[in-house]
Amino acid sequence: MWSEIWEEVEPIMARCYAGEPIQMDEITLIMHRHGRPEETHFAFSYTPVRDETGQVAGVFCPCLETTAKVLADRRQAFRLGLENELRDLSDPRDVMARAAEALGRHLDAAQVGYAEVCADGHATTGGEFHDGRMPSFRAGRYRLEDYGPAMAADMAAGRTVVVHDVWEDARTSSPDAIAAYAAISLRAFIIVPLVKAGRLTAYLYAAHPEPRRWSEEDLALVREVAEQTWAAVERARAEATLRESEARWRAIFENMHEGFALCEMVYAPDGRAVDFRYIELNAAWKRLTGLPVPESTGRTAKELFGDIEEFWIRTYEDVVRTGKPVHVQERIASIGRWYEVFAYRTEPGRFAALFLDITQRRADEERRALLSREVDHRAKNALAVVQAALRLTKAPDLPQFVRTIEGRVSALARAQTLLAGDRWAGSDLHSLLRGEMAAFLDTGEGSQVELTGPSVVLPADATQPLAMAMHELATNAVKHGALSVPTGCVRVSWGLEGGPPGTLRLRWAEAGGPAVPGPPDRRGFGSRVLEGTVRKQLSGRLSLAWEPTGLVCDIEVPLARKAASAEAMP
Repeated sequence: MWSEIWEEVEPIMARCYAGEPIQMDEITLIMHRHGRPEETHFAFSYTPVRDETGQVAGVFCPCLETTAKVLADRRQAFRLGLENELRDLSDPRDVMARAAEALGRHLDAAQVGYAEVCADGHATTGGEFHDGRMPSFRAGRYRLEDYGPAMAADMAAGRTVVVHDVWEDARTSSPDAIAAYAAISLRAFIIVPLVKAGRLTAYLYAAHPEPRRWSEEDLALVREVAEQTWAAVERARAEATLRESEARWRAIFENMHEGFALCEMVYAPDGRAVDFRYIELNAAWKRLTGLPVPESTGRTAKELFGDIEEFWIRTYEDVVRTGKPVHVQERIASIGRWYEVFAYRTEPGRFAALFLDITQRRADEERRALLSREVDHRAKNALAVVQAALRLTKAPDLPQFVRTIEGRVSALARAQTLLAGDRWAGSDLHSLLRGEMAAFLDTGEGSQVELTGPSVVLPADATQPLAMAMHELATNAVKHGALSVPTGCVRVSWGLEGGPPGTLRLRWAEAGGPAVPGPPDRRGFGSRVLEGTVRKQLSGRLSLAWEPTGLVCDIEVPLARKAASAEAMP
C-alpha cells in the first residue's frame, strides 16, 4: 500500500507483532500523494490483536492525520519569528533583505527577493537572498514581457503566479521566454504581485534553478510573507519619512531666528490662571532671553522672571480659553526687554508662542519719533529765525539785502547739516566754527582765523543758536572789523568747565583791523541776534567789549540746560 514509507513503518510494526503496544503522537512521513512526494504528519497507536492461542495475529491502528495542523503551526511560528525580526528594522531595504533571507532558507529556495516595477514595465530586482545555485540571476533591470506576456498579464492583474517548470507551463514555454529564463538559470518560481491604484508596483518572488513542485503550503507561506513584509516595508518607509520630516522640522526649530516656546497654563484651585510653565524651548530662547534652555525648561514664568506682568498671564489665558491667536508687543520689565509675540492654542491648557526680542527695534522707533519731533522743532525754530532776519535786516539796497539774508540762512543751513550728520544728537564745536570761518582759514596767504580749544560736543538744542551767533560775529568782522582787511585776524578760544555737559566759555577776539573808536551808536540786528541766541535761547551770558584793537566777545553757555524756543528771539 505505502511502499515508500515501509522503511519508517516496518520497525514499528515489528515491535507491535512482538506484543508491544505503541503510541505515536507525531510522525513525519514523505508519501506519494496527488501525483508527487508530499510531507505528511500523523498521530496513531498500534495495539497487538491476539488469537485464541495468545499469539499476535493482527494490529489495531486508530490514526489521525495532523499534516494541516503541523504545517499551520510551523507557518505561524515562522511568521511570528519573522515579525520579531522585522519589528526593530527601520530601513525598508533591511526589512526586505531580512524577510527574503528567512523565507529562502525556510523554503530551501535558491533565490528570494523583491522587485519594484516601473511604469514602463521593467522590474528592478535586488536579489536580497541567494545561495549561489543561480549565479546568472543577478540584481538588475528586467523587462517582464520577455518572460512571457501571459505571465506578465497575470502579474499586472494582481494574480499570484506559480510555475513548477518554465518548460512545461504554457505561459512561459515560448522559445523567446525559455531563452530568457535560461539566461538567468531559472526553472521554477512563485511570484506574489503588489498592485496599487490599478498598477503593478512591486512583487515578491521565490526562484529555483530546477523544476520544483511548489506545495500549497509553500504558496500560502509566500503569500503571507509578502503581505507581512509589505506591511513592514510600508511602516518602515512611513517611519523613515516621519524621521526625515521630524529631522527637517527639528533643524528648522533649533536653527530658526525666532524663539519658540510650548507652554501650559498653571491654575489656582479656584480655576483662575496664575502662571504658565515652559514645556519645550528652542535654541533661540537663550539668545533672546539670556536664560539657558535646560534650566528654563519645566519652570514657570514667575520662577524665571520674578513678578512678571499680569498682561502676559491674562493674554495667554484668553488664547487657551478662546482658541483665538494673538499678536502682541509688550515688555518684560524684570529683564528690560521688549518682545513681539504670536501665540496660538495647541491643545487644552497649552499654547505655543513664537517670539522676537524687539528691544532694539523699540529703541530705534523711539529715537525716530524723537528725531521727528526734534526735526519739527528745529524747522519751526529755523523758520522763526528766518522770519526775524527778514523782518529786522536793514540794507541800503536790494542786492545788499539779498546777500545779508543769504549769509544768515546759509549759517542756519550749515548748522542743520552738522546736526543731520550726527543724527540730530549734537555737533562738534570745532566743526561748527570751521564751517562759519572757512573762507578765512588756510587761504594760501596764511590764515586770518585761529581756533583753539578742546573737543566739545554741543547738544542739538545749542548747535543752531550758537551757529547763528558765530555767523553774526563773522559777518560783523567782515564788514567792519578785523576780517575787513588782509592784515586782520580773529582768535576764537574756548574751554569747558565742570566736564561734559558743563559750561562752555568761548572768547571771540579781533585784532589788526580798523581802529575801533568805541561802541556803536545804535544796536543793530547782529547785536539783537547775539542777545536772542545766547541769553534767551541758550540761557547764557554775553559780554561785548569794543577794544581799540578790535571787538572782544565773551560767551558763557550752560550746555546742560535745555535751550528755550527760537520763537523767543526778537
